[in-house]
Amino acid sequence: MVKTVYFVRHATRDHTVKSDTAPLSEIGRREAERLVDWFEGKCIDAIYSSPYARTIETVVPLASVANLDIQIVEGLRERVIGEWVDDFYTYAAKQWMNFDYRLHGGESLKHVQQHIVPSFQDILSQETGETIVISGHGTSLAVLFHSLTDGAFAYEQFKQMTMPDVYTYKVDKKALKRAYLN
Repeated sequence: MVKTVYFVRHATRDHTVKSDTAPLSEIGRREAERLVDWFEGKCIDAIYSSPYARTIETVVPLASVANLDIQIVEGLRERVIGEWVDDFYTYAAKQWMNFDYRLHGGESLKHVQQHIVPSFQDILSQETGETIVISGHGTSLAVLFHSLTDGAFAYEQFKQMTMPDVYTYKVDKKALKRAYLN
């Protein structure tokens, strides 16, 4: 059986909420609805999500149309920054240059790797369906993609990710490809 995973980076978050738990914005909710059209004709067997509101809200319309429950996986969560940063891309660049770099109370990309890679492997080992959707976050998905591509997916590719974004991964071929660009 050939397994295909659709990795969905969440739609546009509400940037007025200065918290990791920010929900989708109005624009984000419309983007989530448009994802349903993109997935039309694709037979989805299961949907998994990070526990954060914005990732769940991104796939709620798809789950409704596909008549599937969203399975929450704690290990798919975004990394903890530790404190709010105003210049996100400078901070992110430092993390990508040094996978051990972190702010006080935050997680390094190595920490993210230690929870997202095993969580993804658990999903693959337990899921019997052929087509899986995983809703997650830019940084944590990028770190997973970095592992899946033996480092080919790196900071430059991370910076090109949009909200929402969809990547396909053919498990048997270990092939990751951008499939949807908002």
